[in-house]
Amino acid sequence: MKYAQMIIMSLTVLNLPAQLDLPSWLLPDTLGEYVTVYGFIYDQRDSLPSQGEVVVIKNGPAGGIHKFTSDKEGHFEVYLPSNGLYSIKILKAGCITKTVEVNTTNVPKKAWRNKFALEMEVYMEKQPPGFDLALSKIPYSQVKYDPEFKFFVYDEEFEKERRLAINQELERLKMTQIHAVKF
Repeated sequence: MKYAQMIIMSLTVLNLPAQLDLPSWLLPDTLGEYVTVYGFIYDQRDSLPSQGEVVVIKNGPAGGIHKFTSDKEGHFEVYLPSNGLYSIKILKAGCITKTVEVNTTNVPKKAWRNKFALEMEVYMEKQPPGFDLALSKIPYSQVKYDPEFKFFVYDEEFEKERRLAINQELERLKMTQIHAVKF
C-alpha cells in the first residue's frame, strides 16, 4: 500500500509541470462541464501515427492560443470547457493544415453529466506547391452539441463540402502541372 501511494504521488508530481503550462481557459472545470478531445495524427492514410503540432484557439473576447506538440505516437488530448467556441489546428511541415471547430455552447446543464469525449483521427496530406492557403484557414470539420442525439456530433455535410473544395484544389494543381509539362 505504501509503495502504491508513493507511485501515485510521483506520477502526480511528474505530470504537474505539464498541467501548469495550460492556460486557465483549457483546464477542465470542477463541475465536469467540458469536452475531452483526444486524437491521433497520421502522415497519411494507411500510415502509423506520427508527431505533429497542435494549436488550440479559444475564439471570442476572452480567447487565447495554446500550442503544443503531440507525443511521438501522434497522440494529443485537450479539455474544452463549456460555453466556448474552439479551433483545434493540426500542423505538420509540408502538409495541409487541418482545423476542427468545436462549439461547447448551448449545452443543457443536465447534459454535462454524460462526460463527453470526442475521438479524432487526423490524416495529413502533402501540400503541393501553389496550394491555395485560404483553404487551410477554413475549418475542415465542425462539431457541436445536438439536442436530438444528446451528444456532440460532427457536421458531416460541412466536412463533405470542405473535402470537395480541397479535392478540387488538388485537381486544379495537378492539371496545372500537366499543362506546364506539355508546353
